Amino acid sequence: MEIFEDISEHLHPWMIFILAGATLIFKFFSKPISKAIEILFRKKAKVDKIEDLIDHDLFNALVRVKMEVKHMKFYTHGKFDAVKTKMCYDFTRFKADVCINRFEVFLRKDFDSMSFNQLKRELLTEIDSVHSEYVERTTNYWLQKGISKEDVVYIIELFEKFRYDVIQSFGNRIEAIFGGTYHNTRFKKLLACYDMFAMGVDLLPKDMQSTFESMNGRFTNLPYA
Repeated sequence: MEIFEDISEHLHPWMIFILAGATLIFKFFSKPISKAIEILFRKKAKVDKIEDLIDHDLFNALVRVKMEVKHMKFYTHGKFDAVKTKMCYDFTRFKADVCINRFEVFLRKDFDSMSFNQLKRELLTEIDSVHSEYVERTTNYWLQKGISKEDVVYIIELFEKFRYDVIQSFGNRIEAIFGGTYHNTRFKKLLACYDMFAMGVDLLPKDMQSTFESMNGRFTNLPYA
């Protein structure tokens, strides 16, 4: 009480009235005022940009599996098979390098004007292009190494047989991602797809191993360096 008496002695009555009014206003409207201040000073939310997916772990996974396959060793009748080992790594190298390059370039497209359906078409087209390019590069390389066209087709078809379940899962998940409303932005849809691709990449060494272990000694005596 002494404090208020001291204030009243030194302030004009109008100042006391204004101070009392401000105190009452703050008491009854403290929550709305606090909310307004919070909104006023809240930092602008970060806008997700599709090109930021260049830092997605998919690209790290592709580099990692190349190294995993590079350290694989294959044997035929209990003896180290250098040809089979090198062929497996070369196949993986072409596939991984094409994926890294094309999925990086894909992120530079102008997505702002695309509908979700158009974005899905672009993604599916890109997947087909990735497949066509790494098959073509691997085929040309193996033909130059003296492998017959028949044997090249045999290896690629064998790999695709082991890879079939993964590819089917990709198609099903893409339909679910673009058909649902949970991933409600272009960024979220592509993020979910890149997450899915990264999982498929993790399975690549297993599928490569299954492919080349099924070849027995077919290329043991081939001069492949």
